[in-house]
Amino acid sequence: MTRARRPKKSNKKSNKKSKLRRSAIMLLAMLVIGACVAAFVWNVALSPNTKAGDTQALFIIDSGEKIQDVIQRLEGEGHVIYGSRLLHYFKLRRWDQMRPGRYEIPAGLNNRRLANLLRSGSREAVIVQFGGVRLPSDLAGIVAEQIVADSAELVSALDHENLRHHFIPNSYELYWDVSAKDFVHRMQLEWEKWWTPQRRALAEGLNLSPQEVHVLASIVKAETSKKDEAPIVAGLYLNRLRKGMHLQADPTLIYALGDFSIRRVLDVHRAVDSPYNTYKHAGLPPGPINYPEPVYLEAVLKAENHGYIFMCAREDFSGYHNFAKTYRAHQRNAKRYQRELNKQRVYR
Repeated sequence: MTRARRPKKSNKKSNKKSKLRRSAIMLLAMLVIGACVAAFVWNVALSPNTKAGDTQALFIIDSGEKIQDVIQRLEGEGHVIYGSRLLHYFKLRRWDQMRPGRYEIPAGLNNRRLANLLRSGSREAVIVQFGGVRLPSDLAGIVAEQIVADSAELVSALDHENLRHHFIPNSYELYWDVSAKDFVHRMQLEWEKWWTPQRRALAEGLNLSPQEVHVLASIVKAETSKKDEAPIVAGLYLNRLRKGMHLQADPTLIYALGDFSIRRVLDVHRAVDSPYNTYKHAGLPPGPINYPEPVYLEAVLKAENHGYIFMCAREDFSGYHNFAKTYRAHQRNAKRYQRELNKQRVYR
């Protein structure tokens, strides 16, 4: 008796299982690779990399600075958490430049947003402030602390007599990396903006140009720190100009001498040979003796109408002045003040 042969099992089922197994392995591998890529992208591009804090950090990129040096400083100064990840992001994007400037770096930025910020040139705008300083070197020193241009560059850009008429102390919004030349240009534009048609009409009514108003305002500022007294002082000097008298303004002598420690002007000071000597030369000096704030420009434009032509510091050293319409009354005021100076042993 012969046995019946068993039919061979079909390989179809086995092949199907193998294919399913291979597919599962491939899918798992793809998932693993995808997870790795996602983790890589997250770490390099999307994870927060600037340190958290309540305030935005300021960071300066100098002209010509290499990316790796900038990133090293970012990490060293505590602005970023992982400098290597930021550098890797730049390399992946094949970026080799950052824009110089002073940047605000918010907390919680990822590398993509941080890199775009540092390449965009969207640098920080700063509020540049300066008050009524005396000399261009003083102005340059104050402004240089607030923008990238140094004081030497600013002094060079300011070294022109006519420019002194075109600066109005105030607060201005500028980019931190503004050049000295562009700073001067901006100030000239602000000066033109300040001189509205209405203000020009007021100056014309006084028979003064805007530049002459600026010169007279600088003298008024030097004479009194009391802003409520400034229109009176301005009116006095306008009276002298109308009468053709010498201004005889002591601050112009001090400016000509360059010795701002002088408290008592003497005959020897009045002999100085300078176009700023308003005891020798009639009319206004050739330029301002300081940078007057808008309140002093307005004091000239809206000067008080009175008959005073003499003034002398009050003997109480309050900073205010005694005014007089006659020379005799002025002499009495001057003697009282001189007596108090002698008591205080102020001889120069």
